[in-house]
Amino acid sequence: MIIDFTVTNFRSIKEEQSFSLYAETPGTHLQKNIVYPASNKIGVLKSAGLYGANASGKSNLLLAFYALQFIITRSGDLKEGDEIPCYEPFLLSEHHKTSPTRFEIEFFAPNEKNDFVRYRYYVTYKANRIIEENLVFFPSGQQATVFDRKHNDNWQTTRFGSLYKGGKKRLPFFANNAYLSTAGNSANTPQLIRNVYNYFRNHLHHLDVNERKVKLNWFEDSGLVKKVSALLSLIDTGISGLRIQETTEPDDINLPSEIPEEIKVRLLKDMRNKPVFAHLTDSGKNEYFEEERESSGTRKFFDLAPILIDLLSNGGVLMMDELDNSMHPFMAELIIKLFNDPDANTGNAQLIFSTHNINLMSSELLRRDQIWLTEKHKGVTQFFSLDDFDKKKVKPQTPFSQWYVEGRFGGIPAINYPGIVNLLLSDKSNA
Repeated sequence: MIIDFTVTNFRSIKEEQSFSLYAETPGTHLQKNIVYPASNKIGVLKSAGLYGANASGKSNLLLAFYALQFIITRSGDLKEGDEIPCYEPFLLSEHHKTSPTRFEIEFFAPNEKNDFVRYRYYVTYKANRIIEENLVFFPSGQQATVFDRKHNDNWQTTRFGSLYKGGKKRLPFFANNAYLSTAGNSANTPQLIRNVYNYFRNHLHHLDVNERKVKLNWFEDSGLVKKVSALLSLIDTGISGLRIQETTEPDDINLPSEIPEEIKVRLLKDMRNKPVFAHLTDSGKNEYFEEERESSGTRKFFDLAPILIDLLSNGGVLMMDELDNSMHPFMAELIIKLFNDPDANTGNAQLIFSTHNINLMSSELLRRDQIWLTEKHKGVTQFFSLDDFDKKKVKPQTPFSQWYVEGRFGGIPAINYPGIVNLLLSDKSNA
């Protein structure tokens, strides 16, 4: 579970900005929206929503998570001299466009016994090298170093903590490889480092606007197919059932060469299995529709359903840009409710989403510290939560959405309506 995330010099985020899911002041409002991993005193929020004008930086914060995931899980695959593709510094400053990007994240990840362990990781990097990298964890509440890679350190000079043991620690890596990425993908390293690597590899899911993200080969799990089928019938889609049928797709489908062979096999298997959806006729019989005949909202929820069911049961983080895109607002509200509900979210999964839907900015659904706003001034993004406002004025029962529309919180577009009208009239006056 993510506790907090700090970003410096990434896309429109110029100076250090922190996004937190730490419930610093739990209070009594919507306490079910907080979880305490491993009976720890640290309360972590199960969901958070990002609001702000178009191009204010909401997507860039979500992309920063994705960039960090690349550094941790895929930078170890880069060849010597390759550029790090997620180096995207702030370009509107001569100083920052050549300065390092820095990410720092504090989180809980499960160990081999499925107990939550608290970690903090930071990495600083430029176009073709990792400058600094550090991982610590908190056994018995005390901070202990796992590894520490300082400026100009290489694989021979990186330092390790005394509690980092149980396998081979010192592995060769290039300047553009994260140690965590290299060591986490090696079978003979300590289990601790592989737990962290696998958390970011398997438990962080980023879903961009209009992106289809499908859980590969989920149809092989008959129990999951039944759950997805039942879920679709419970949300008024008109679907009464679901079945997966094998088709005769050609064997010579061209897939990008950079896709690993294992993934290619799984993709081809998916492409040869098609869902069909049952709808009841007026005589009570089933008529099966192919996926293309369902609405875009139904198709999006269908893609998401296996991921949701898995996350809510087993844990992980889902990051969705424009949560309610192509879906009815009630469906977006349903997803948020499921993550906040301890009876539904038994795996302590988290949801981080952006949206423009002010109906979701409800004190009955979200706490002050779960609602975040982004603003951009002179190209620079800043983000803050409603919990940063004066708590004597912004109370748990405050009509958040109404105050937001009234501009009391900021995070809304500045529209020069008279200027737009004058612009349109200028064409006529010049005719």
